[in-house]
Amino acid sequence: MRWSQSEVWVFYGIPAIFLLGFVMLVRNRQKFHCTLTDIIAVVWFVYYVSRTWIGSEWPCRMEFLRTAQLFLMYVSLRVALQGTKKPAWGLIGCILVFGCYEAWLGISQMYIDETSRHRLYALTGNFLNPGPYSAYLMIGVVVGLVALKEVADKAMISAIPKFMSIKVTECLKAITWKHLIITAVTIMAMVLPATMSRAAYLGVTIVVLLIYRDKYWRYRYIVWGAIVLVGIAFYFFKQGSADGRLIIWKAALASLKEMPWFGIGIGGFYNAFAEGMSKLSVYDMDFSSAGVADYAYNILLKIVTEQGAIGGILAISLTAVALMNLSRNSKSLFWGLVSLLVFAMFSYPFDLLPYKVIAVLIIAWSESIGDKRLFEIGRIKVCLLSCFLGFASWQSGKIASESYQSDWDSFMPITLNSYSIEDGYKWLPMENDNNDFLLSFGKKLREAGRYNDSNAILHQGTLCSADPVFYRIMGNNHKDMKNYDLAELAYYKAFAVMPNRLSPLYQLMMLYQECGDNMKKKAMARRIIEMKPKIDSHTTEKMKEKAREFLRQH
Repeated sequence: MRWSQSEVWVFYGIPAIFLLGFVMLVRNRQKFHCTLTDIIAVVWFVYYVSRTWIGSEWPCRMEFLRTAQLFLMYVSLRVALQGTKKPAWGLIGCILVFGCYEAWLGISQMYIDETSRHRLYALTGNFLNPGPYSAYLMIGVVVGLVALKEVADKAMISAIPKFMSIKVTECLKAITWKHLIITAVTIMAMVLPATMSRAAYLGVTIVVLLIYRDKYWRYRYIVWGAIVLVGIAFYFFKQGSADGRLIIWKAALASLKEMPWFGIGIGGFYNAFAEGMSKLSVYDMDFSSAGVADYAYNILLKIVTEQGAIGGILAISLTAVALMNLSRNSKSLFWGLVSLLVFAMFSYPFDLLPYKVIAVLIIAWSESIGDKRLFEIGRIKVCLLSCFLGFASWQSGKIASESYQSDWDSFMPITLNSYSIEDGYKWLPMENDNNDFLLSFGKKLREAGRYNDSNAILHQGTLCSADPVFYRIMGNNHKDMKNYDLAELAYYKAFAVMPNRLSPLYQLMMLYQECGDNMKKKAMARRIIEMKPKIDSHTTEKMKEKAREFLRQH
């Protein structure tokens, strides 16, 4: 399932937020104060929309809708929170409360009878794996640590009933807000190490080093040296994962050279990764840690790859201006957002709804307080804008709901391979950017002997996925149609996209056998025997044994 029901609800909830915001503006007799952050956000979104429709090479319905949702959420919250006098403690309290809830859920998954949401990991909280789960705990720890330096050391309870005993009264009066925050931070900090997330450790470490620099500055070189040594140890502890992400970044940047200013287009990151791998495969590099990219693992890299240097400049400008304002309004939220941005340089939090909501809510609150106006917008114009954007959000919600329903309808039939070709074409308009569906449907058409139709669907899959299996099956289709030259190109492409897979080379060996080209088959057989695949398995061993058998016979 690519969509969640929550994402659909957010689309339908945004018009209500617009309505609430307009009512509050009328009630308070205010105008909307537009800030520099608002201007940059609008310019960036307009550029994003234009880059989506001008040169729309890639299927990107879901990608576009989610970005539109982010923008609409920000504008609606800005209207609703305009001129708010609410302090940051409400947001800080929510982050700490929900962070403690997630920590308790993780403890329950590890030690009690709660089941995690991933069969390979003991704890995931409400998330699907420990990576994004760790980011929530990280934000809670950071926000709590900074809040300890800002909160007043006063009792939580001032009025105590007289029937309480003296000892109970003294204990209650001794409990301060700092004690509560320390408890919350301790609970989250105890669970955070169990996630084994290096990105979360890095986010916490950077913030702690910056906010407590006066405490250790005298011994800074010793502290920094120890942290570097620990960082090196963590790198080697999960080296394969780190090297795999470095390969993703190199491959994406390799494909960016052709369009550095405007990028390759919205939704094209995964194809860019595949094409970049094809270019890198000719070099003598170690691809043993490479894997099919399911995320960019670096939000700025994804923006620059798809939107070019212009998109990158707009993203950095928006972040810098928003953080500058936030640092004046709330140090706790500022450092919490900084830690999330650090995490986003090595993971994918902004592909998930909770972190988009957190970031947008914090920035919208920060921009709505104080007096940072560039110009004002009257209430009538705000009303018209709210109606237009609210209608756009409602319509987007209908599309997202249709896509969600299509995912739901096709999920089990695809999993069980229990659907017809007619069903596949019925789902295709809403699933043309769903690589799982396209791969399944391409295989279904191949099984029916409709090789050209299968290749058309599989080609669509290569536009939204970096999985080399699309090219491999296309090669099988060409081989069955006796198009041996095209089959050879498809198999070589499959290997270039992921040079640590043995299957494309084995298919080439079998292709040369069918063509009767023993010279090429012998060369490919030697290559198969010498190659070390990423994962040794019974299947790869059978392929190598087949190659050895051929060489023994010749």
